[in-house]
Amino acid sequence: MNDIDMLNCILQNAEMGCQGITSVRRRVKHKAVDSVLCSQLVRYGKLYSAANSMLKSRGVEARHINPVAKTMTRIAAQRDLQRDASSSHIAEMMIKGNTMGVNKMVRNLRDYDRANPNITLLAKKMLDTEEEHIKELREFV
Repeated sequence: MNDIDMLNCILQNAEMGCQGITSVRRRVKHKAVDSVLCSQLVRYGKLYSAANSMLKSRGVEARHINPVAKTMTRIAAQRDLQRDASSSHIAEMMIKGNTMGVNKMVRNLRDYDRANPNITLLAKKMLDTEEEHIKELREFV
């Protein structure tokens, strides 16, 4: 995996995190859960911007998540929330999403050639962020 691939992976992880949060936020009734999700959304936005800026500085256009995948995520979240929209269930859903993000980042970091220390640092920051999000949400399960 080269620099561009890793930056796109970081960007897509952040994009998916934003998508997941925005898919459930309207249904969150517990203020503390909403507050945590809002701060997570901000963190994802910063990671997204950093990866996007690094791609642009290399003259590369970002590879965004497939619109069909985004739509499927939104539909799946809405269907899941129809069954159970409790704060604990929303926290569980978000933990599952973060866990997928952790697994993807661990695999990609293993495959990354680590040619650029700034990109390695950003990738590790994404991984740390996903893990931190899981810890924050566990108190609501």
